[in-house]
Amino acid sequence: MWKKSLLVGFSLIPMAALAGQAAGAGAGTMVSADAMQWQEIEPGSPMKITILWGDRNKGEYAMLLKMPAGFVAPIHAHTGDYHGTNLIGTWRHSFEGGEERTLPPGSYVFQPGMEMHGDACAGPEDCILFVHQHVKGDVIPKR
Repeated sequence: MWKKSLLVGFSLIPMAALAGQAAGAGAGTMVSADAMQWQEIEPGSPMKITILWGDRNKGEYAMLLKMPAGFVAPIHAHTGDYHGTNLIGTWRHSFEGGEERTLPPGSYVFQPGMEMHGDACAGPEDCILFVHQHVKGDVIPKR
C-alpha cells in the first residue's frame, strides 16, 4: 500500500511543478480591436500587421494581417506552411497554376511552404486575416 501511495505522490510532483509554472506565467491578455498596434509588414507596404504572440522574425507566431480593399499581392511564397483564416472582408487566394477562390469571413486556407500563391482583398472593405506559422515569417517573391 505504501508503495502505491509513494508512486502516486511521485507522479503528482511533475504535475504540481507544471501547475506552478502556469500560474506564475502571468495573467491572461485581452486587447480590444481599437487598441491593436498596427505596423507596416515592411517599409512602404500598404499591408499592416499586429503580432498576437511569438516573434515573426525568430520562430512560431500568430498575427493579424490587414490588406486594404482592392490590394493585390504579387505572386510569392513563404519558407514555412501557414494557416490563415479570413476575419473581415473578401479574401481572394490562389495556388499558382491551380485553384483560385474568393473567400468570405470565416474561410480557412492552409498554404504549404515554398509554394507560390497569390492574395488579394477583393471587396469594398479592408481584409483582416488571422495567420499562424510554426516557423519565422518571410516573403519570397516570384522570380
